[in-house]
Amino acid sequence: MDLAPKLYRVATRVVIYGVPFLASVASIAPFVFMVLISFQHTFFVSGNPARWIPRQPTIETYLAVLETPNFLRWVFNSLFVASTVTAMVLLIQSMAGYVFAKKEFPGRELLFVLILSGIMIPRAVTVIPAFFIVKDLGLLNSYPGLILPPLAMPLGVFLMRQYMRTLPSELLDASRIDGCSEFGTFWRIVLPLSKPGLAVLGIYTFMEQWRDFLWPLIVAQKDVLKTLPVGLSVFHTEFRTDYGVQMAAVLLSIVPFLIVFLFFQRYFIKGMTVGALKG
Repeated sequence: MDLAPKLYRVATRVVIYGVPFLASVASIAPFVFMVLISFQHTFFVSGNPARWIPRQPTIETYLAVLETPNFLRWVFNSLFVASTVTAMVLLIQSMAGYVFAKKEFPGRELLFVLILSGIMIPRAVTVIPAFFIVKDLGLLNSYPGLILPPLAMPLGVFLMRQYMRTLPSELLDASRIDGCSEFGTFWRIVLPLSKPGLAVLGIYTFMEQWRDFLWPLIVAQKDVLKTLPVGLSVFHTEFRTDYGVQMAAVLLSIVPFLIVFLFFQRYFIKGMTVGALKG
């Protein structure tokens, strides 16, 4: 009996299922260790040998985070900045995407290419010019200084333009024939049909602003204006790092983003797969 075909099938299945399984374990392992560390004191984590699984779990690390001065203020700042930027990006980029997708005007393609070229410019290159502009406008240590620069998002224009190109033009023409204004067509027809695309852009924007560290670090020099990623640095000093408290703070910081993702998950998946079955 020839065992070669059976061995080949077994080896193929091991590769097909084993590699993704190992990759999944490797991806989720840091999160699991972070959760375990957050329920024990630093003494047990940094001891010799280190204790990864807590024998006496405690929530004192979470209480220490919540009792940190200005922690709740940092949470509010992150929520306010991320939510405001997301809302304004959705409105501005969707309007721009609608114009580039459904309107004909001279130089449209050239202007779109110029906007799209902004994606290729590393953000680190634009930080210094943006800082001096914000400084000259007197917006340092203010919410407008945190909110306005991130609104320039070429990727958002590209995403919305690509999505809105899939919308039937006949539907928009019918709304105009019925007497709907251009803005009314955009607001009542285009936006409701673009919910999946808006969900993708909204989650991406909220995630980027929620975890942004560099720009708030530069602009918000006052402690009361710091966002959560910048504020988390207080748990790590030159002389001491409280790993348990630090991991607890990180876990608390990702809760709002998880809530946003779960709330818009249906639209997000639909937006990511739009056009996949067309051909």
